[in-house]
Amino acid sequence: MAELLTIVSVRFSKAEKSLLDSYSELHGKKQSDILREAAMRMIEDDQDLRLYEEAKQKTTRFYTLKEARKELEMEGANL
Repeated sequence: MAELLTIVSVRFSKAEKSLLDSYSELHGKKQSDILREAAMRMIEDDQDLRLYEEAKQKTTRFYTLKEARKELEMEGANL
């Protein structure tokens, strides 16, 4: 049996709706898909930021990319 989807209503000003119409047409996507993707991306970005902030508080040493590569190469050589 197919999963039932829930409907969410969103109100837009005329200018916002016009912009959404144009964007939808330009990208060949349904407006509901655009709004769903945008909402999910926003939630994921927020979660990523929270995880970053938590990790930053727990971390005592930061490495540059160059330092991290060198450290990993040294560990690989010791195996």
